[in-house]
Amino acid sequence: MKNETIFRLAATLWFAAASLVGCAAADEKSSSAESGPQGPVAPSEREVGIAYGLWADRDLWNGKTWDKPAQGEYDSRDRRVIRRHAEQLAEAGVDFIWLDWSNNVTYDPDELWVGGKQDLIEDATAILFDEYRKMGKRGMAHPKISIFIGVTGAPEAVSDGRLQKKADQVWRMYAGHPLYKDMMQLYLGKPLLVVYVDTPSPWQQGLPQWDDDRFTVRWMTGFVTEQPPLRTPEGVSRYGYWSWEDRGEQTYPLHEGRPETMVVCAATRPQGEPGDEGYIPAQGRRDGETFREQFARARKIGTRFAMVVSWNEWTTAEQPSLEVSKDIEPSQQLGDAYLKLLAEEIRLFKTE
Repeated sequence: MKNETIFRLAATLWFAAASLVGCAAADEKSSSAESGPQGPVAPSEREVGIAYGLWADRDLWNGKTWDKPAQGEYDSRDRRVIRRHAEQLAEAGVDFIWLDWSNNVTYDPDELWVGGKQDLIEDATAILFDEYRKMGKRGMAHPKISIFIGVTGAPEAVSDGRLQKKADQVWRMYAGHPLYKDMMQLYLGKPLLVVYVDTPSPWQQGLPQWDDDRFTVRWMTGFVTEQPPLRTPEGVSRYGYWSWEDRGEQTYPLHEGRPETMVVCAATRPQGEPGDEGYIPAQGRRDGETFREQFARARKIGTRFAMVVSWNEWTTAEQPSLEVSKDIEPSQQLGDAYLKLLAEEIRLFKTE
């Protein structure tokens, strides 16, 4: 779950914040971003990921969601729910799920279970990996898996060892584990590890100075469209940031001159309140038109990845109403209309 930081921050404050930890110097990736893409990625090489939440327990459904799942209220640790989701996503053509650990950088899995959301998320992750392993042994299709970590609210975690500790945990438990490593989503020959850095990014003039050679590491912030230092006027991400959401035409980074990724949402929430400086109205579902338009841009640019946000967040903090909600999981009021639309848009993305 991404709690959006207010964007009405002066550019001077953005640049001051960038000096807190230090930015990587502009590299070949950023310079290539200025020159524009060399051409689209071939449809046969494209893949689709979808953000997958693991924080559902009985408390979540106590008036805190924009709707409820078509299959009824559930707990993210329920193996039957995990299997059903895997079947639905695989049938729709989703290549990998993107497990959201972005708020867990301070969580130590070796501590005793205390019943918080971070415990829930990581317990549900272990169950999901085990269930997918069993599905694979039975010849049942399921998406690959990528774990999405972050330094939410703690940019100092990049340099104080906590981010590295989290990456080590992902490697030890999953990406390097003999039972699970073949289930990981690979990119450039290594497990994909995306790191979320808050919105707006504390690093406005480059990327944080951290890497892990075991993974292909990518950095993410929200609404790159609204962070001018991070993008060109044409919408190319200057330093390679991936975007959690975008209002208006989505941004995209380049890798070796090719469009790398683009976020795709069924709706976008507003920024601020009417009358506020910088107010941006919501873009509702519009009976699927917003989703179609965002996928159409991903096809037009020809990105390597389309990153769909999201499958099952459900919370009103990010999705205030039925119309201004972006989940794709079948719901009681919308049925499976968006799951069918997802399957159709994935088919187009991989063939046109």
